[in-house]
Amino acid sequence: MSALRDLPAVDALAAEVDAPRALAVAAARAVLAQRRDELLVGHGGDPDLESRARKWAADAEAPSLRRVLNATGVLLHTNLGRAPLAPSARAAVARAAEGYSNLEVDLVTGTRGWRHAHV
Repeated sequence: MSALRDLPAVDALAAEVDAPRALAVAAARAVLAQRRDELLVGHGGDPDLESRARKWAADAEAPSLRRVLNATGVLLHTNLGRAPLAPSARAAVARAAEGYSNLEVDLVTGTRGWRHAHV
């Protein structure tokens, strides 16, 4: 099939995606595989592979966690991230996440600690 031969090389398509190289290559490979499948079942038309590869990469980089409303009737639903953190707890997490912390270091002894000691 000449349409299959006309598909761009992975590197050429990846070069059109503004993303880290590994992600751009993954996007190019995924979009080209999808396009090959389309051609093999007879779908023609304008494939716009560059736009599809950019969208694939953008979707892959987007955060997967979304804020939701717990309307399940279960107060602490384990599939919904358990319970929301209190404002003071969120502030403490933010402070700890801004730099290094003693997550697994016992500051008194200077030896390896236990991360659950902070809970």
